[in-house]
Order: sequence, then C-alpha cells, then structure tokens
Amino acid sequence: MAKMRIIKDVFEEIKKNDPNTAITMCGLRRMVQTGVIPSVQIGRKRLINYDNLMEYLDNIVSEPEPEETGVIRKIS
Repeated sequence: MAKMRIIKDVFEEIKKNDPNTAITMCGLRRMVQTGVIPSVQIGRKRLINYDNLMEYLDNIVSEPEPEETGVIRKIS
C-alpha cells in the first residue's frame, strides 16, 4: 500500500528523519510542480507517494558539471 501524503506532511516526515536535511518546503513544492516528483491532485491538495520520493532521493546522481564554453582547453 502506498503512503500518500500531502507536501507538508512529507516535509515534516523528512525533517523528523533527518533534522539537518538541506531539502526545504519550497524545494519540495518546486520538485512537485516541475514534475520531478510525481503527484496526484485531489481537490486543492497534491499527494505524493512518500516511498517513491525516498527512493528517488536515495538514488539521485549529481549532474555532471557543464563544460566551460569560450575557453581554450587542451585536447588529449
């Protein structure tokens, strides 16, 4: 059974499990709005599957840094 929670409850659960988390309520909302984290809208509330969010956060791979443009670089 999926643990569907509203954004506020998800944030509070994350904060409870990791008090020093760098994730903010605004950042979590932005991830939902941009579709990075799937959600379901019921009325005025958005529900997130808590387990899927934790799995996503556990498997995040940092994005490679973009190469500099306009700079001469050595070709190996």
